[in-house]
Amino acid sequence: MRLPDRDIHNHLLPGVDDGFRNAEDSLQAIEKMAAAGVKEFIFTPHMNPDVYPEESEEHFKQVYAEFSKMIPAQWGVKTSLAAEYMVVKDFERRVEHPETLLHWPDGSILIEMSYYFRSENLEQTVFELVMAGFKPILAHPERYLYQASDVGWFDRLKDMGCRLQMNCMSLSGCYGPQSVRILAHLLKHDLYDFVATDLHTLGQLQKIQNLKVDKKIARLVEKLL
Repeated sequence: MRLPDRDIHNHLLPGVDDGFRNAEDSLQAIEKMAAAGVKEFIFTPHMNPDVYPEESEEHFKQVYAEFSKMIPAQWGVKTSLAAEYMVVKDFERRVEHPETLLHWPDGSILIEMSYYFRSENLEQTVFELVMAGFKPILAHPERYLYQASDVGWFDRLKDMGCRLQMNCMSLSGCYGPQSVRILAHLLKHDLYDFVATDLHTLGQLQKIQNLKVDKKIARLVEKLL
């Protein structure tokens, strides 16, 4: 599978979450991805106080400042820092202090939910973000398997101004039939806005690059790439 020219969701920033553990592996992955045509990386480490209570945007900024200096200029890649925000209870209140949130220059901000249940305040969060001038992007909607029986909910999110990002690996069907059902609906109705790697390991990168996709599906995905 071809990689996206601009990878808006990955866990390449080393040592801060469940992604790459050290700078050496991160650099190896970036070099391989750059050689495969990826021109821009937006690092999106997990911001989830329930799982990583000691993490903060300030720490991410420090790690990014040090790590970005290690990337050789001759690779010709552009990098920036954002975050993948878990929509936990009261997260929408963080929008009252927009200067604390990590997002890219156009105001796009990546959010996610639990894989076990829908965030009760997801729609309120989307509303608050949009009203504050942000452009929310829901990460990997096809991984929220509990939504397979209510795929129309994603249509409503789109109407509210939330964009949707598909994971490359989801195209393999590795998350099961419910995930495939959601993915098929979103692709068929042209509801996805982005495809990204959500890369956590070097092994995962190899699997993505070796992934074979049905020609009909590949044509739809190519638009996103």
